[in-house]
Amino acid sequence: MQVDRQQFAEEGYNILREVVPKAELEPLRRSIEHMVNRRREIASQRRFPTDPQGGDWANSAQPRLKFDTDCDEKSASAIEFLLHENTLGVGQQLMEAAYVVPHQFACICSGSQDAGPMRWHRDIGPGEPAPLRGMISNMEHHGPSYLQWNIALYDDSVFWIVPRSHRRINTNEERRQLAENPSVPLPGGIPVELNAGDGVVYTHLLLHWGSYYSSKMRRTLHPGYRPFGFAALPNVHWRHWEPGFYHHLSDTVRKQFEKWDALFFQEFDQIAIIFHTIINGDTNRFRTELEALHPSPYDRMVSMVMLSKLANKLYQLKHTTAAPASLWGNGRDLIYLGNHFTPEQTVKLWRRFQPLDEKLKLPEETYQPGFQRTSEYNPNDMPTDFSIEDFISNWEIATVVADL
Repeated sequence: MQVDRQQFAEEGYNILREVVPKAELEPLRRSIEHMVNRRREIASQRRFPTDPQGGDWANSAQPRLKFDTDCDEKSASAIEFLLHENTLGVGQQLMEAAYVVPHQFACICSGSQDAGPMRWHRDIGPGEPAPLRGMISNMEHHGPSYLQWNIALYDDSVFWIVPRSHRRINTNEERRQLAENPSVPLPGGIPVELNAGDGVVYTHLLLHWGSYYSSKMRRTLHPGYRPFGFAALPNVHWRHWEPGFYHHLSDTVRKQFEKWDALFFQEFDQIAIIFHTIINGDTNRFRTELEALHPSPYDRMVSMVMLSKLANKLYQLKHTTAAPASLWGNGRDLIYLGNHFTPEQTVKLWRRFQPLDEKLKLPEETYQPGFQRTSEYNPNDMPTDFSIEDFISNWEIATVVADL
């Protein structure tokens, strides 16, 4: 499967034909349908008396499978397809990294009734995990650090995109339209027409839209991939899957997932070391470890912003009753990272990051069209008057004050 790296860089996507080879289409459909039937049965059993007969699956406009929890021995081939040359192999062509690893694996399905159009959006929050311009700069300097797919098992034209929108913030015209009605076509938006077996691989920074969710048969694979051994901390550095399904896989595929699992934990350990250097005020070790996490000389401050968000998640993990999975990724990984710290250490860590956090905020909470929610954080702009050296100076000053 040959990709067009130049088109991906310029347009933000590649449409690839027969990502699912013809001989593999029907077996893959059967695997997916087996998971759908299991989920329908479970949803029906778990429904409340006031729910429709089919429970939350029947009540969803866009029910989704989550392969790591929905698969069994009859449907493991759906997970194994994530390692295909036409999926993982494409990611390896588009991302310059030592390893390319699944971040999530899902399947978007049709609901039981017409639900209409959704809202245009980018798959990021306002200023999260970093302001949009920072993530764009990261991509321009290092290439994509996250890829996601729509791979149609049946003909699918629900998905729309605005080509080239991953290289800029929203235009004034887009902001007006999104504020007025975020569920109609945007200027420059185009439908992605996929025949059964075709796929579109795209960056999550691209403006995109589910144009109309209906009861028409839809089974569209929706995996995502991130790199390890990359020039920077990836914009998507968490994951949504966790082990517990390996016993359904072939030995070769199981070993691959075990290796990938280890890569995630190695990165968490590396982040924990960086956080401890901050807590301990070890400036030299901090610089060394940050450079190891983000080897490129470009956009290191973007990684610092992403680390600040994670430091806040750790603080919430230790000092609130929020469920770990509601804070970050699958929850299990945040618990693992949190085990490196005492509650008192997360207080000190978050205090170190607060001057940077304040620089990322707006004067007041504001609704952000295209990000679909209000936020106190600037969705677009990195701080212009705060560097890594300023960050270090602030926590060095805080240490002196604490000692006094």
